[in-house]
Amino acid sequence: MAVRSKVATNINVPTPPFLGTRVVESVPLQQIYSFINRVALFRGQWQFKRGRLSDAAYAALIEEQVDPLFNRLCRECDAEQILTPQVVYGYFRCASLGDDLLVFDPDDNQQIRERFTFPRQPARKRSCVSDFFRADDTEARDLIGLMCVTMGLRVSERARTLFESNAYSDYLYLHGFGVECAEALAELWHKRMQQEMGLAVDDASSIRDLFAQKYRGSRYSFGYPACPDMSDQENLFRLLKPDRIGCHLTENWQIDPEQSTSAIIAHHPEAKYFNV
Repeated sequence: MAVRSKVATNINVPTPPFLGTRVVESVPLQQIYSFINRVALFRGQWQFKRGRLSDAAYAALIEEQVDPLFNRLCRECDAEQILTPQVVYGYFRCASLGDDLLVFDPDDNQQIRERFTFPRQPARKRSCVSDFFRADDTEARDLIGLMCVTMGLRVSERARTLFESNAYSDYLYLHGFGVECAEALAELWHKRMQQEMGLAVDDASSIRDLFAQKYRGSRYSFGYPACPDMSDQENLFRLLKPDRIGCHLTENWQIDPEQSTSAIIAHHPEAKYFNV
C-alpha cells in the first residue's frame, strides 16, 4: 500500500446537514455576479490585458469600456433569462484506502458506492487527494462533499447563434461571461456548503481572498493537477445524477452544457492545490 503523506489524521469530521443529494432549481443571479472573478474574466476570457499601458491608462480602459460591458451583460442575462443557474450537490461518508477514496451509500456505511483512485506525488510531500480523508481502518467515517453546477443551455445556444452570425466579439464576451458565471456559482455554492458543515468561520471575509483559496479545505475539479483523470467524472455523475439539472458527459468527459463545472470538497485544513 502506498505511503501516505504526513498530513494530520486526527481532524474532526464535520456534521453534514444531510446525507445523499439535493437539487437546487434556481439561484439568484445577483448572488452569482458578486462571486465573479473579474480579473479572470477581463484578462483571461475577454483578453483585456494591460500590455504596455500605464496603471492609469489600464484603469481608465476598465472603467470606460470593460465595466460598462460587464454591467450590460449582467442586465441582459437577467432580463432575457439567458442564464438559468442550477445546482445538484450532496454529502457522502467516505474513507481512504491507500491512493483510493471509497464513497459509501448514504443509507449504509458498509456499502461502497464508488471508488476514486487519485495519483500521488512521487516526491516532495508525496501528496494525494485521498490522504485528506480518514483511513478505512479508523472507527469514524469521514465526509466528502460533491457538487455540479450549471448556468444552463440557453447561454450556450445564444453564444452559438452569435458565432454563426459572425458577431465574434459579442460571442467572445457572452461565452467568457457564462464560463466565469459557472465558476462564480461553484465558488458561491462551495461557501454555502462550508456554512452547512459549520466550517465557514475559517473562510476569508473578502470574496477576492476566497479566489486565493483562503478558506478551510479545498475544492478539486477533475482535470486539474491534483486529480487530472477526467474519467473520474463518471463516478461523480453516478453519485450526483446531474442529468436532473440538464448536465451530461461527452465522450471525453467534458460537461455539457459547457458553462458548467463539478468538484469534490475536502474539509481537511491541509487540503490545498498541488501538482502531481
